[in-house]
Amino acid sequence: MNRKAVAYIRVSTEEQAEHGYSLEVQGQVLKDYAQGHEIQVIETFVEAESAFKPGRREFERMVKLLEADKTITVVLCYKIDRISRNTTDYAHLVEKLGVEIVSATEQLPSNSTGRLMGDMQIAFSRHFSAQLSERVTQAMYAKAKKGIYPSSAPLGYLNDRQTRTIVLDPERAELVRELFETYAETEISVLDLARWAERQGLRSRKSEHLAKSTVHKLLSNPIYKGHVRWGDVLVPGIHPRIVSDYLFDRVQEKLAGRGHIQSKHDFPFRGILVCGHCGCQITATKAKGRYVYYHCTHGHGKCPQPYIRQEALSLKLQSVVDNVRIPEDVVAQLLEQVRAGEDARKAAVGKRLESLKSELANLAKRRDQAYIDKLDRVITEERWREMDRAWANEAGKIEKTISQLEGALLSTGSDDAGAAFELLEQASELYSRQPFDEQARGLRILVSNCKLTGGKVEPNYRKPFDLVAEGLRSDNWYARQGSNL
Repeated sequence: MNRKAVAYIRVSTEEQAEHGYSLEVQGQVLKDYAQGHEIQVIETFVEAESAFKPGRREFERMVKLLEADKTITVVLCYKIDRISRNTTDYAHLVEKLGVEIVSATEQLPSNSTGRLMGDMQIAFSRHFSAQLSERVTQAMYAKAKKGIYPSSAPLGYLNDRQTRTIVLDPERAELVRELFETYAETEISVLDLARWAERQGLRSRKSEHLAKSTVHKLLSNPIYKGHVRWGDVLVPGIHPRIVSDYLFDRVQEKLAGRGHIQSKHDFPFRGILVCGHCGCQITATKAKGRYVYYHCTHGHGKCPQPYIRQEALSLKLQSVVDNVRIPEDVVAQLLEQVRAGEDARKAAVGKRLESLKSELANLAKRRDQAYIDKLDRVITEERWREMDRAWANEAGKIEKTISQLEGALLSTGSDDAGAAFELLEQASELYSRQPFDEQARGLRILVSNCKLTGGKVEPNYRKPFDLVAEGLRSDNWYARQGSNL
């Protein structure tokens, strides 16, 4: 009489798959053994995980079947160590469930001697796994002590298979540096920094967004300042750094709550400026408790950017506002062009609306006719439903577009432009009378940032102020810019 059994096949590494323990090889051996020994295999469980630690999906599924069906008395495997290299799993099968472990390649007698031999094989297998794990751990520690990062490269780096070291990731290293700078030089929280990273496109190599905990761990990792930390090992690494010691230490102080980050009212121009020499952020500090100086963060090391007093910087930034100041006569010409452009735009929108509404009416007629055809059995119910769904979807899209265009007709772009032009006309005078924090607030509306090189300020204007600044430098600007503003 055939004994009922389950077959268990496992491969833990690619090396085993290449050297005789592949899933296919094990499967064929177990099939041949079962046929020759009157064993009926009810189900085969295939696993590709390590057996060293308890907890494997297919193994657990197999155990549930054995617990539910007591008529299954045999677990057939290629070798004993395919079942388990930990005594917990093995004991559960033999002692608690009372099943017999049958190896297709090892001749173990079905008595107490065979049980002892099986126990010894499990013990030796466990010893082998533990020894292998110890050797791997020792090898990784040895690499770390030499300054070589011994594992998968962290975000911002890549593993170099030739040199077996880590190198800068050309796509992410710069974004990681900006992540450190943004956290160190602004009042942003770690959670908001994770959101900032998402907006900047900084993701893991699996294209996953960075969680708050991941960002915190990244900011705390000395790998980015050129050190290797592995367990209790912390040594200078042979890999290139992404941030300076100064920047890394600033971030650690803030993470620990020791770094006092001044408010924007103390340092209002911080976050607007970048260094024209090295590209780092321009930050600020107080001298003698009252004088505010702006300077480079030195995120790339020593930088020739000089310190500049806040009062002097404010005067330099006046040019940013002056460059978009529009004279009164020019405002009148620009408004005339904007209004003319708006009239032409609304006329075009009106024509488009007429066309869409006509198209929508035709769709309604088609749907009505199709319904009549269905009632008259000209078309089948299924065909009518298919056509009606398609037309309903198309009608929904047209109605959405009509709603958007009707909203565009109600917009008052010329009024908004008039207010903006009047503001730009008075911008220089307003700027000179305002306190530093209000000056900075206005600058943030005009520019995304300014490059500071020595005493020279180069603004990067936001739209449409970039067109205004460009136009004021151009002789034929008025006719060219009307449609863009």
